[in-house]
Amino acid sequence: MSRYHLNHVNIRATNLEETRDFYAEVLGLENGFRPPFPNPGYWMYADDMAIVHISPLVPDSPPRTNPDGMGKGLDHFAMWGSGLAEQLAVLEEHGVEYSKRLAGGGRVIQVFFNDPNGVQIELGFNPEAEGITRETFDGEIFE
Repeated sequence: MSRYHLNHVNIRATNLEETRDFYAEVLGLENGFRPPFPNPGYWMYADDMAIVHISPLVPDSPPRTNPDGMGKGLDHFAMWGSGLAEQLAVLEEHGVEYSKRLAGGGRVIQVFFNDPNGVQIELGFNPEAEGITRETFDGEIFE
């Protein structure tokens, strides 16, 4: 059986700089190396991995890189992390609306919000590592 990991998500943006700044300021990703492609764009890194690519959304361009093989579209992408309280403070500081829930029988905290392009992002956190229990969680609880 093959083994895979998620390499990156490509986001087509109408405002490249706003999108770059969002991922840098809200999620702490760093703008880094990107090959000299003919179109502008950014690669946003977590450590040494470029996990979010940002490319231009050109008017009247095809809706997807490979329209015949892409299904109906991306619902969201998710990342796992730590530092829930700090992340929520950053979201609030930037005026980003979010929802959160305790799911999976209390095994995961999920935080959902959208980037400036309407792409939904999910951040997952371990409740135990964050010091949160069902009794102390202040959001929706999904069993």
